[in-house]
Amino acid sequence: MRSTFETPMKRKRTKILFLFGSLATLLGCQSEPWDIIPDTGANLSVVHFADSVLPLDSAALLPALERMQTSYPELFIPSVEGGDWREDLLPYLLDPEVRSLYADVLVVREEMTKESTSNAFDDALQLGFGRYTAHFGDQAYPWKRLYTYVSRNEEPYILLGPQVIFLPLDRYLGPEHPAYAQESAYLAQRHQPENTLVEVFKAIASVHNAEGVASDYSLLASMLFAAKEVLFVQSTLGEEAALRCMGYRPQDEAFLEEHERALWGLFITQRWLYDDAVDLKRKLVMPAPFSKLGTPMDRDVPGQIGVWFGWRILQSYWQEHPDMTLPQLMSGASAQTLLQDSGYRP
Repeated sequence: MRSTFETPMKRKRTKILFLFGSLATLLGCQSEPWDIIPDTGANLSVVHFADSVLPLDSAALLPALERMQTSYPELFIPSVEGGDWREDLLPYLLDPEVRSLYADVLVVREEMTKESTSNAFDDALQLGFGRYTAHFGDQAYPWKRLYTYVSRNEEPYILLGPQVIFLPLDRYLGPEHPAYAQESAYLAQRHQPENTLVEVFKAIASVHNAEGVASDYSLLASMLFAAKEVLFVQSTLGEEAALRCMGYRPQDEAFLEEHERALWGLFITQRWLYDDAVDLKRKLVMPAPFSKLGTPMDRDVPGQIGVWFGWRILQSYWQEHPDMTLPQLMSGASAQTLLQDSGYRP
């Protein structure tokens, strides 16, 4: 695949729709329990490691790294005990594939800044992090830094370490980038640049949504477990981000709202909620281009409809219990209790 990265990508410019404006708008209306004023004292230090070192030539690279070593020790841990970080970092940072991917990152960044400002990502990250800290208080995990880097298109969308978050910029180059050519068109949509913040907060959500030893294998339990991640993203970044979390477009949301009652009726009449069949969860909870309900309109029903219904149930439950906190909702009542006490009636 290296040969496809010889020059910066050339692709048709598409409109980049960021979450930043909608996040700011959301903060002006504190009408729902998930809307909260951010903790302005919370701060996640952003270190753009890729920008600091990848523009440098080989002669300037090592001195720059040695100057950074004391301030950012997480980046200088050797791959083997007793090893030398120089043997890891220098070949990696001089790799032509890494530098080609970084050139593509700069192309995407140029497109993004035409739609917003150069520091829009950092500002929105801090705003979302402030909302996370406001929701969780003393239960918030003590994240300190977020590092951006180029991963050579390795699998993780986000890497979490002790108190640090690693963001691989080359995982968000747009679905048409040749790096993702082996992925299906549906899954490649996750590489949209505007999904970057969503993936960061999905990763943070995973720390608070640990399943532990499962005791309930029902479809309903799976729906609500996945939906807690969506609600977390909504509570930190807003509703547009929550829809992106499920891979939904505005027209997908509009379709589900229009047919919500009929589709929920199908879940009830088919008695799916307490069914523990793995295949049923695959059809209704796992990412897919559409949901397989066995109806003539299946192709119009977005994938993960079970997660969408789980999200609706959690929203309804929180509205019925506005004194609940997000941490309590993430780790609290059983799936059956959440449904029964939600008052959810489409």
